Amino acid sequence: MIRFAKESDIPVIMEFINKYWKTNHIMSRDRKLFEFQHKWNDEISFVLSEHDNTINGILGYIPYDKENRDVTLAIWKTNKTAETMQGVNILSFLRENGSIHTVSAPGINPKTVSIYKFLGLETGKMKQWYRLRDITKYKIAKVTDKIISEYIVSDNIIIDKIDTFLMAKTEFGLENCLFREKQLRKSLDFVERRYFNHPVFSYLKYGLRMGEKKLFVVLRVQECNDSALLRVIDCMGDHELFPYFTLKLDGLLEEYKCEYADCYETGVDDDLFVKGGWKLVAESGNIMPDYFTPFEQRNIDIYYMSEIKNVILFKGDGDMDRPN
Repeated sequence: MIRFAKESDIPVIMEFINKYWKTNHIMSRDRKLFEFQHKWNDEISFVLSEHDNTINGILGYIPYDKENRDVTLAIWKTNKTAETMQGVNILSFLRENGSIHTVSAPGINPKTVSIYKFLGLETGKMKQWYRLRDITKYKIAKVTDKIISEYIVSDNIIIDKIDTFLMAKTEFGLENCLFREKQLRKSLDFVERRYFNHPVFSYLKYGLRMGEKKLFVVLRVQECNDSALLRVIDCMGDHELFPYFTLKLDGLLEEYKCEYADCYETGVDDDLFVKGGWKLVAESGNIMPDYFTPFEQRNIDIYYMSEIKNVILFKGDGDMDRPN
């Protein structure tokens, strides 16, 4: 039987994650974080496959709205049974019964790319961009190419720091950033919960305006090795404004004593990053780590799948930007 999870299933799901997904995974030991990510009012955002009252498959998802919603997938694990299509059937159940508009999944296992292609979904590898701060020693990054590119500026750009959700909603007009072609459709409630009320992370939020165009940028300072970096976690709205954020970005790198800024994304025009003075990690020879708990000084490829052609995704989509 395949069904949606109930609140009473949470301990069993956490135990399943610990036993069959990864021992001591944070979603198996931190109920507060589990509920933050997977308890949406009365909805527990997991699909379960069970036989004789024993769970043999789970699919976690993150809903961005209440109805006709875009969702991103999280933990997806099935044990071997006589039903060889169990994993696909769980996804089909969600797709058919979860009031779904589209399904996407940043952070998929590269070994599963062929499965998603078989299902007719778009797959690819996210790009990692970076911008260095000019310092003498890097403790997190390994830098062989220290060239810091020029960037464009404009007297017409307005950049405001957004401290509260009320400010984002009423003064900046965040709702006007949430519906764009190729961009996942996020409700105001989702954005408030995800970036203003996170139980562990503190995010920096900025609103960019130029005429009628708006862009909402979310960042997070990641500390490591007695140093830090600045991560662009999400961007919603008119991405053509992104190059004009670099002037502010460089100031933030200095303010927070960060070695560099990085950004994982797919779907945004490369030229916008180039105009903003960003460079591709893959073309630099530099190492810009993604794993920090524990720290690993190596580059990480992040693959994705989506039902949206040429989808726009960032690090904050799905469950990639969470404590470990």
